[in-house]
Formats: sequence, structure tokens, C-alpha cells
Amino acid sequence: MNAKGVRLLVIDALKNKTDAGDRVYSPRDWSTTADMYPVILVQTPIDVKNSLGRNVPQFTTVTTVRITGRLQELDDETEDNGAEKAEEALEQLREQIERAVINSYELTRKIQQFLQVRSTIGVDAGGEGHTAQLLMELDIEYYQGPEEFYEIDADPLEGIDVEISMPDGTPVPLVKIDLE
Repeated sequence: MNAKGVRLLVIDALKNKTDAGDRVYSPRDWSTTADMYPVILVQTPIDVKNSLGRNVPQFTTVTTVRITGRLQELDDETEDNGAEKAEEALEQLREQIERAVINSYELTRKIQQFLQVRSTIGVDAGGEGHTAQLLMELDIEYYQGPEEFYEIDADPLEGIDVEISMPDGTPVPLVKIDLE
């Protein structure tokens, strides 16, 4: 397991489980347009490894998965309620994302824990409608051991010489070791 593996599992967990449907992207350019909304963008900007000891590459790793959800809502013809609709839609998207990721069996069976979940929402009325964005960060903790890293370059083992010293008068030992 590594940051890329976590990211791919999160993407799989989100596809077709939120209002964004299959519009879950990573990696891609971060600019989006109204015809794409709602859309979810996933990236892993932070990866922290804490050593579990000397001499062996073993780590408790925390990868921060950043999930950006974007959508747009327009005012009704009779009411100026686009901002309210956008915020409610973001709150719903946030709940859908949390449920999809935290309940993902494929993800949770490969990690130790969801260390922390942070989210913020914002609504902007600067365009045609009310553009809203959810920024969610999940700190996901998992173990990385020697199997995750490249094999260490070492001289190949050519053989081992074994000599058994026995006191005088002892019968010849019945041990034969051939490691060639």
C-alpha cells in the first residue's frame, strides 16, 4: 500500500455512490466547467512516514487524501435561493463522500484507521449561478513494511562453510550441511 494505492481505492469507493456519479477524476487539471457539475476531484498531496524502528524499513504512514467537490445551483425564477440550494447540495455531497469512503470494504481492510477527517464548504455568487466547493481532507493511516520498498542491493550468497568442532573421542556427528 502506498499513496497512489490509497488514492485509487478512494476513487473506486466514490464512483457512482454520490450525486457526482462517475464524474470522479484524478489526476486531471483542476479547472472545471458548469456542464461537469457536480464533480469530484481526488489527490494525495501529503504523505508522512513515521519509522517503527532502526535497520528495517517499517513505517506507520499517514496519507492525506484531498477530495474536492464542486457544483453549481441557480436561483429559482421567483426566489433568490441559489446560495441556500448550493450549500444544502454541498452538505449532502459531503455526507455521501464520507459514507462512501468510510464504508468502503476494499479500503478499510487495507488501512489501520481514518486518523482524521476535515471538511470546509464555500459558496461563491461571482458567476452565472452560485458555485459551491467542498474541500475534504482524510488522513488515512496504514502500515508500510519492507515489502513496499525496492529490494536492497547486496552481494549474492555464494555459499556457507560450516565446521563442527567435536571433542576427541566423540563419534563423527551425523550432521551434513550442503548449501551450494
